[in-house]
Amino acid sequence: MFKKYEMELAGKTLRVDVDRVGKQANGAVLIHYGDTVVLSTATASKEPRDGIDFFPLSVEYNEKMYAVGKIPGGFNKREGKASENAVLTCRVIDRPMRPLFPKDFRNDVTLESLVLSVDPDCRPELTAMLGSAIATSISDIPFDGPCATTQVGMINDHLIFNPSAAQLSVSDLNLTVASTKYKVIMIEAGANQVPEEKMLEAIFEAHRVNQKVIEFIEKIVEECGKPKFEYKSYAVPEELFEDIKSVIPPEVMEEAVFTDDKQTREKNIDAFKEQLKERYADNE
Repeated sequence: MFKKYEMELAGKTLRVDVDRVGKQANGAVLIHYGDTVVLSTATASKEPRDGIDFFPLSVEYNEKMYAVGKIPGGFNKREGKASENAVLTCRVIDRPMRPLFPKDFRNDVTLESLVLSVDPDCRPELTAMLGSAIATSISDIPFDGPCATTQVGMINDHLIFNPSAAQLSVSDLNLTVASTKYKVIMIEAGANQVPEEKMLEAIFEAHRVNQKVIEFIEKIVEECGKPKFEYKSYAVPEELFEDIKSVIPPEVMEEAVFTDDKQTREKNIDAFKEQLKERYADNE
């Protein structure tokens, strides 16, 4: 048996199935928006990756022709690399979510969205964004969420939330807003000439819609969420950081890195690096 959650979102039904498929993933949901269906999973390695100084997050968005009822024919019967739309969708999922993972986290994390069915009135890109956020929130992967995303169009000065493909083709605005419970964390927009007050209205209204979605996600997390696992922190030890600040005071560093001339700035920073290498050569 699986758990099913539903809410009305911009006049359409958003349904989330938990524990229906993907049970080996850290978190997985089968998310329906109208007749659009996307399988979103979040997985993480058990151990951190060695020798890196960044958080290794990968986002995949897979769209196949069968999702719209087509089978490739002719000479090319296999589907090739990801489309430009798929690559851009990965980036829009990555941008708001990446900062919500711990900065000292070094385990590999993959967010995968597989489009199973497409309803022209409910964009699969938006469905995948929400699915990735929900799958990560209910997983045991450390994550400071949930977050939610809303798309906004405008036709004849009337704002439309989560517009269909047909509406978006004649819209004067194509705005994507991602939010946490507390603030807007990402804005991406393309538009014809839109008054500033109309753009601000669209951003604030999208943020309000996001709050409703976040309340919905929090309910799912409360009932289905796993305890977050403990991970090895790669944060700079506080005592080491304080010692670095005693060698290079913050005001000196600030003056160096905000120098307008790029060559001078790089020269300043290189000098600091050499100074620190010499200081910690034996014990760090």
